[in-house]
Amino acid sequence: RILFPALSASHVCMDPHADLYSVLGVAEEASEDELKRAFRRLSLAYHPDRWQAPQDKREAGERFLHVARAYGVLSDERKRMAYDELGPRDFEQGQQLLTAEVDSAAKLRARFEREKRRVAEQAYHGKLRMSGSLVVGASASDLLAPADPDLPLGERLWPHISSVSMSEDMALALSQRTALTCGCQLLTKGGLGGCTLRLGFKRQLGHHAFLHASASGLNGSPISAGLSASRRLSRHSNGAVSASLSSRGLTDVCLRASRQLTKHTLGEAVWLVGSGGDDGSFCLRLSRTGSRPPSASRLDLGEISARSRLAEALPK
Repeated sequence: RILFPALSASHVCMDPHADLYSVLGVAEEASEDELKRAFRRLSLAYHPDRWQAPQDKREAGERFLHVARAYGVLSDERKRMAYDELGPRDFEQGQQLLTAEVDSAAKLRARFEREKRRVAEQAYHGKLRMSGSLVVGASASDLLAPADPDLPLGERLWPHISSVSMSEDMALALSQRTALTCGCQLLTKGGLGGCTLRLGFKRQLGHHAFLHASASGLNGSPISAGLSASRRLSRHSNGAVSASLSSRGLTDVCLRASRQLTKHTLGEAVWLVGSGGDDGSFCLRLSRTGSRPPSASRLDLGEISARSRLAEALPK
């Protein structure tokens, strides 16, 4: 026995993307009266109250809702315009674009194509992320801690630019957990300059932990390798540790703790330990980010040299 003869025909399908005209069994140029007659016939045939067995009642209910949805779209002039223009697969997205300004199929198509391009751009930028920075360093050591502590303030050297660094970084997502990274940095300090190229691989270890391995070279110098690990400590706090290796061995270790202070403000504490403990620094930093247009600014609250204290604390 065929349970639902009307819906067993090939022109009717329960696929959510099926043609709605086929669901009602009418032509695409069907009039409003033809749509009404088809809906009445099918809704009476598949109304759940006409069936007694539980399985029959459930199947009839599903078909009744399918028929009602088809009629609800095709009986509405604006929804039918969107359906005829975009088809069954893009109709749901196009229906969200039906505003008062969209009063024709041409305007709907134009808005739909713009939205489609915007979504494609978001997907592209979601896989390829680029960021850049410009950092200008200034030294006030001659003003705050001159060689001669008794030197009058007016005769001390005022803060001066000590370094300039520009960097550009790119990350290409290979999957939800892995990404390739590439970066370039230009640095000038103390009258000298250099360029660094970095290539790396980033892997998400868990929901809140990441591992990043990279290799870099500076102006023909031997290639150095870096390894960093980061973890989310709380809802607003993160911690990270990184180390750099070269042909000379371990060159530096960096410990970093950060906390999101406000929606656009990040506070950081950075402790950098140099090779052998003969150089190092501790820095407190505030970073401010904006979204229109994307930008960021950073303020180093203070940097304390740990050269002498580290040399005394670490074993020779």
